[in-house]
Amino acid sequence: MPTVISKKEFPETKEVDFSRKRDNFLLKAPQYVETGILPREETESLIQSLNEDKQRMDKKNGDKKIAHDSNVVFHEKHPAVVTQLRAYKRMSDNNPLITPEIRQELELYNEEKTETTNGKKPDLKGREVGGLAQVTYTKKPMHGILLYARINGGEYDFETLVKDSKFTDTRPRKTPKEVEIREYYAYYIFEGKKVGKQSEIVRIVLNPIE
Repeated sequence: MPTVISKKEFPETKEVDFSRKRDNFLLKAPQYVETGILPREETESLIQSLNEDKQRMDKKNGDKKIAHDSNVVFHEKHPAVVTQLRAYKRMSDNNPLITPEIRQELELYNEEKTETTNGKKPDLKGREVGGLAQVTYTKKPMHGILLYARINGGEYDFETLVKDSKFTDTRPRKTPKEVEIREYYAYYIFEGKKVGKQSEIVRIVLNPIE
């Protein structure tokens, strides 16, 4: 069966994942500075930023009485540290002294997530927008959906390939002055093939057009 490999963002946005990688880097990086593998100036600058970020994070999490103020300070400063860490990773990617093994040890890499397409099904959501039925779903890491639809409980006689994460049904109403019910379900498309399981059916009620 097909497998999907997607790279996670570096560094991860979840605080627990970021903290784990930060602490690992702080523990292991200095030895590679001393051996001349990691550049001293950039690494010491990053270590200082990560330590300051850790202090702000600890204060945010530990001080409940002034949690709001600590949270504001942390979220103001944290993005700059993330940017610095990403730039450092790009530098390490282009530094021949920093081997893949060292990047692995320091966790300076985008983790890959591998999953099969067999059990995946689209998470369809539907609503009325400007008198039209609109269906949305989570696309990545798939390539689209094969969408089926019916009107007022009839046959599912409409089928279309949707490559964007949103589909607006512009088909004309059968009875514009009456309530119309449109129902949809879908399968994921990956590498041009229908894969996974059928989604739940979403039901969109279109109000009469005056």
